[in-house]
Amino acid sequence: MISLFLDTSSKNLIVELLKDNEVLFSKNKETLNNHSEFLLPFINEGLNENNILPKQIDKIFVVVGPGSFTGTRIGVTVGKTLAYSIKKNIIPVSSLKMKVLGLKDNDYYISIIKDRKNYIYYAIYDKEYNEIVKDCYSSIEKLKKDINKLESNYKIICDDDIDLDLKYEKSIFNIKSIVDYYQEKEINSYLIKPNYLKVIEAESKL
Repeated sequence: MISLFLDTSSKNLIVELLKDNEVLFSKNKETLNNHSEFLLPFINEGLNENNILPKQIDKIFVVVGPGSFTGTRIGVTVGKTLAYSIKKNIIPVSSLKMKVLGLKDNDYYISIIKDRKNYIYYAIYDKEYNEIVKDCYSSIEKLKKDINKLESNYKIICDDDIDLDLKYEKSIFNIKSIVDYYQEKEINSYLIKPNYLKVIEAESKL
């Protein structure tokens, strides 16, 4: 089983190639606004180093956001095009949920991605990763209200510097846990779309 994982939703571009859940190729590079320049070369590099043809890929995992509008669109477009060309389904991955997959020993997990000013993307999951609060775009104040409703211990994951007044930790990227969790959640490649969550600035001014 050959799996390809793509994440362009943040400043870091991530490309992972796995065979039977063992990592063959891993690239995690900060490319900022140049994801489109590096994504295809990284994919080709991983395939060529392991003598794998595109048609041999069995599963394609694509992070659909929330996060960077342009970056997410690049990853979704490339993943969708590749899936269509090799006649495979595609697996959409939440940029929030993937940050907590593999974590244990807490009843709840809160995943946060910083946006502008006092606004953030966040979601809350129970210990089995079920959504208590689904991926949303809101204020830090609203997040704190949701946290206060939790009845037992929790862990907050956030990779950004954020004025939260609560203890939080940075995520540990666990590709095997991500693949294990999402591998049966395939959809037709036509159906995948970015999860922007908020109206983009140009649309909000119309």
